[in-house]
Parts: sequence; C-alpha cells; structure tokens
Amino acid sequence: MKIPEFLREIIWSFYPPRYRQLADKHFHKSLRYMSKILLIVFLITAILFIPKLATLRGTVESELSKFQTFKLEGNVSQSSTITIPVHNPWVVVDLNNDYTLTKEFLVIDKTTIQYRFLTVKKIQRDQLKDVSSNRASVSGFFTSLILLLAPGIALVLYIRLWLKYLLLILVFGTFFFIVMELTHYRLRWKQMLSIAAHAITPVIAIEVVSSFVTTAYLLPVFRFLGVSIYAITTILFAFLMTIAVVGYHIEDNRKK
Repeated sequence: MKIPEFLREIIWSFYPPRYRQLADKHFHKSLRYMSKILLIVFLITAILFIPKLATLRGTVESELSKFQTFKLEGNVSQSSTITIPVHNPWVVVDLNNDYTLTKEFLVIDKTTIQYRFLTVKKIQRDQLKDVSSNRASVSGFFTSLILLLAPGIALVLYIRLWLKYLLLILVFGTFFFIVMELTHYRLRWKQMLSIAAHAITPVIAIEVVSSFVTTAYLLPVFRFLGVSIYAITTILFAFLMTIAVVGYHIEDNRKK
C-alpha cells in the first residue's frame, strides 16, 4: 500500500537521512507542508479546548463577581440609524426606536441588545449598565460574544503563528546556509530553507499543543506579532537543523 505523500513527509521529517530528498523539494511545497502541519496541530489543540467551553459561562460569571460595584451612567443621543455596512447591514444601532433583528448579527435599539448566536437572543440595555446586579444575564451575553468572536480570533492567531514559523525558517535556513558555505558541505539556500521547513515539525507540535496547558516551561524570551518566541524550542530547532544537515550529507555520501 502506497503511503500518502503528506504522511510520508511527516515520517521523513523525523528521519535525518531522508533530508537528502526533502532538501530537493521546491521551497513553496515545503512551505505548504509547514502550513498543513500547523493547521492540523492547531485544530487538534482547538478540539482539546472544547471541554473548557462548557464551563466558560461559569468562569465569566465568577470573574464578574470580582466587581463589587459596576455601574455605567451617561447620556447618548443619535441623529439617525447606524448601519454597518450600509447595505445588508450586519450591525444596526438605533437608540431612538425599537428594532427587531431579522438578518443582522447585532442590533442595539432603544431598550435592548439583540444578537444572533444559534438563535436570536437579547438582553436589556439597562442590565449592562449595572453589571454587579445582573451577573447571570450579563455573563451569558459576554459568553456568547466571546464564542462569536472565537473563529475570527482563531484565524488571526493562525496567521500570526504562520508568520512566526516562516520567520524562524528564514532565519535558521539562512544562518545554516551561511555556516555551511564556510565548509566543503555547501547546500543551496533554497535547499536549506526546505530542510528548515521540515525540521520545524516537532517545534510546531510542542509549542501549539503546550498552549492548552502552559508554555511557561518553554521559557519565552520575547514576542513577535503578539506570539512568543521560546528559548527551549529555539535551541531544539537549532539541534534538529544540525541533525538534518548531517543526515543529508551522510545519505549524499552514501549515494555517491
């Protein structure tokens, strides 16, 4: 039975002599491989977080209870209805009239806030003005708001992580290319980048899955685009790159 190419790449990423073949892949294909690995690990970690959603409302209500007093006061006037976007709006704000949510996702009218989450839900605006006295209903609203925003937050986080790992691939690939240029075991820059794109596989798995529990043990040193760069996995990546390059040349000499 023939092993699927993607699964074969994963296996080869953990077997140094196979970097002789992986290095010759076009870099855009190696980058596509890294993107798939990140997506798979990202989705696995997201699944691990699902049980926590069952307790999210209780957590929000518990945190809101830390406010002894939380009252909002103020006067707001409006000359005309706000619609975002103007045509087929997702959000409507009309503080002068009562408005019934139909196709919109969020409606703020004279007395209520209505929003669509599986079904249409609403909360009285006055309840949001006195959070400390209406924790149960307000926590339900905030929980739904968090869940509505979750897909967008996840997408932004995936893009940030992708850019982080692209940066690491470029930095380590270029560094090892320069180092190897000083020896008799030279490789082309694109070959070194392809090696880096595969060698980073364990780093992605460790960092992303660890976020479910804690990443403190990885020793974060600084942040890039809002995501941490870790000392432990950076050292691990350097070690994996070294092993991969050595494996490449061992296999290359064997074939010659």
